[in-house]
Amino acid sequence: MAGNEADRLEAIRSLDLSETVPDPRFDAICRTAAALFGAPIALVSIVEAEHQWFRAKCGLDADRTSRNVSFCTYAILADDVFVIEDATRDPRFADNPLVTGSPGIRFYAGAPLLLSPGIRFGSLCVIDSVPRSFSEKERCQLQDLALIVVAQLRQAKVEADLRDSEAHYRLLADNASDMIVWSDLDTTRRYVSPAALALLGYEPGELLGTRPIDGVHPDDAPAYRRLLDDLGQARVRNAVSRQRYQRKDGSWTWVEVTFNLTHNLKDGTPDGYVAAVRDINERMEAERRIAHMAQHDALTNLANRTLFQEGLAQEIARSRRREDQFAVFCLDLDRFKAVNDTLGHQAGDTVLQTVSARMHDLVRTEDTLARFGGDEFMVLQTGTTQPSSGQALARRLIEAVREPISVDGITVGIGLSIGIAVGPQDGVDGDGLYRQADLALYRAKAGGRNTFRFYDDGADDAFLSAPLAASA
Repeated sequence: MAGNEADRLEAIRSLDLSETVPDPRFDAICRTAAALFGAPIALVSIVEAEHQWFRAKCGLDADRTSRNVSFCTYAILADDVFVIEDATRDPRFADNPLVTGSPGIRFYAGAPLLLSPGIRFGSLCVIDSVPRSFSEKERCQLQDLALIVVAQLRQAKVEADLRDSEAHYRLLADNASDMIVWSDLDTTRRYVSPAALALLGYEPGELLGTRPIDGVHPDDAPAYRRLLDDLGQARVRNAVSRQRYQRKDGSWTWVEVTFNLTHNLKDGTPDGYVAAVRDINERMEAERRIAHMAQHDALTNLANRTLFQEGLAQEIARSRRREDQFAVFCLDLDRFKAVNDTLGHQAGDTVLQTVSARMHDLVRTEDTLARFGGDEFMVLQTGTTQPSSGQALARRLIEAVREPISVDGITVGIGLSIGIAVGPQDGVDGDGLYRQADLALYRAKAGGRNTFRFYDDGADDAFLSAPLAASA
């Protein structure tokens, strides 16, 4: 019995029956019961551990009574309707203050409110101040109304939970730093959280009824449109995408959007999606910087060996398709070691930066100027007519580098030697072209420095067989 009472009180707590806000549905049931049975009082009573209280009532002013005088305490002991036709003739109630005093109960009929087998948490009862009988038909009718009360209590609990859930969701969504969006399957926005103002410069209401594709950067739109179509057709349930959204002021911001498909609660069919939109401008900039550092020289900001080799591989592949010519330049500064030895490495760095800037201004945007390390540089000249294009660029580079450089008030003069290999006539292997340009560079240095040479198969073979001292 003690265990049963504990379960019963837990059931009351689970239904959150402490709710005191009036609910017209229960009052309507009380009025219906009073009219149906011709009784002046009808109650929906909840029996707690020490008292009973009325979830709804008709014809009674009191809100609660002590449990030890409650008729409903007896009504919850069994599943059948509990009936007292004349309380003054029942020894259990003859001296009850509710009988001897107000409201002067003589007749009572109570149908238990049954949550589950054996768990009765209250009753629907009708009360009269005169004795009367209660037929079997009336008992069945009262039990039917009690079933409706239980169903309504369950429904009220579900509705309260949904209100709490919606309130919690809105609390989270309204205060999230991400912009939260709920959209129909056709991507029409139906809810937009306040974070829209900080992220895109729009008040949430300005975005309601709009579609995200309308504000996506044209370069990102095709892929984004395919993803939205996949969501709309429920081909995917979850997705993450990155694209640029246009802010209200016309600027673009990088965002990461996490999508989750939503489903109709009744039949489980897809009915829209929830998206969390996050500002990733700083992350994208950090990734860009990391990628740039991986492919560029830290001192001069020129392309490094890795980026140069990637560009050369692409140019070799392109030349095979189009029969284009290109040139690989191997460049080495003359007299640079003397600058480092006499003025120090900081002065040497200044010279390298100055020379790099001068050479960078001379190469086209479609060409690549790279620093391989020390005072060694490479140029990839693409889509050119050789050898005239290579000769013209080499002369401009030599002239630019030989201009005096001022380092801390000291004028420094250096030179530039260049070796050039031409593809595809000299080969279509990246390493091979580099070696050939390097051989041509040694010939340029041996020929007096501050000049350039093209790779020549026979001449460079002869140069390799000569004593190295002869070219020093």
